[in-house]
Amino acid sequence: MHPLRRLPATAAPALVLGLALLGPLALPGATASAYDLRVRSWGVNTNGQLGDGTKTQRQTPVSVVGLSGAELNTVVAGGSGANGFALALLANGTVEAWGRNDKGQLGNGTSSATDDYAVPSLVAGLGQVDAVAAGGSHALALLKDGTVKAWGANDKGQLGDGTTNAGATTLPVTVAGLDEVKAIAAGDTFSMALLKDGTIKTWGNNDKGQLGITAKPAKSTDPVPKPTVATRTTAIAVPELSTVKGIAAGASHALALLADGSVMAWGNNSNGQLGDDTATTTGTGAVNNDKPYPVPVLELRNVTALSAGAAHSIALLQDRTLRGWGNNTNGQVGDGTLTQRTTSVPIPGLTGVVGIASGASHNLAVLADGTVQAWGLNDKGQLGDGTLTQRPTPVQVLAKSGNVSIVSAPSNGNFSLAR
Repeated sequence: MHPLRRLPATAAPALVLGLALLGPLALPGATASAYDLRVRSWGVNTNGQLGDGTKTQRQTPVSVVGLSGAELNTVVAGGSGANGFALALLANGTVEAWGRNDKGQLGNGTSSATDDYAVPSLVAGLGQVDAVAAGGSHALALLKDGTVKAWGANDKGQLGDGTTNAGATTLPVTVAGLDEVKAIAAGDTFSMALLKDGTIKTWGNNDKGQLGITAKPAKSTDPVPKPTVATRTTAIAVPELSTVKGIAAGASHALALLADGSVMAWGNNSNGQLGDDTATTTGTGAVNNDKPYPVPVLELRNVTALSAGAAHSIALLQDRTLRGWGNNTNGQVGDGTLTQRTTSVPIPGLTGVVGIASGASHNLAVLADGTVQAWGLNDKGQLGDGTLTQRPTPVQVLAKSGNVSIVSAPSNGNFSLAR
């Protein structure tokens, strides 16, 4: 793998792989084909975030150059709007990155608003990495020793090293005062860590209460308080949460999966994405229902996994079905309507789901047979179904794709990854 590979001035176009050309499904016990092992991407490609060596938007999946599933642990997508980047955690504990690099989010010691990387490059100085996460313009890496590294944008303290920086942090730094970490998540401009003791720490932007650190009102009839601090440059504990087993970060809201299968949420509630049957309103008679402290997501139980987008949320249940809530302008809740949902509703027509991911206004679901379904906004081809038509119910993206087990999309962005 070349350590640094920029987009050449005249890059050769990548092969557009129509759904009919996808390789056969790898059945249990069968040997996966070379194509089965590739990382695939689709959607907006302004910064080369699809990793196919071009900046051409793709409505169907293409292969990321130089990455094979045989050497890969996971892939994650980051970015905001049309801008994006991606990370790949390799089996040897190193990390590769590609896409936009204006804030040093590729972690290779450089930054440029014009010089993007359209194929993977090595994140410098990282080894023994156990997990990765990508925010709007920053990235996190969880090391095997339970500590966390961060790089990229730090204007809101989202790197957690005790500083803020309006420029670029181009090499990984250590998140201060953080160890015994089990999982990580990154929102647009904030970060989360789940500790081994079941508690959560957060840092970065808190303009919508997404850090979850403000005290809850004594009475339910009391006004919702404003966030007590605008930013945090070091990690701080989210109070009253001690049995957490999973976390997810939206653009500016957060979700926590508890050991009993219930879910807590906090932060921005502009479209009911917290699922507590309220939503913040603006204009005449405006009501602030953003919650800077955790609240229960209503009508939701037996949850095993979570994902969060710009202003909506998705839950995978124990029976392998899905529920969604929040903004539904583009059908991203998946219930066949465009109606905002302030409590969770079932997503019909999907069973056997084993993995989920949420972009800004679209979602991906991996099924047990290795196929992928998508729904929501599709203006950049982020659903991968060969059209630009938004879908309020799931459609098939990767048919017979061969052992797809990982999907990812940026919580505030418009592209998709699968392996």
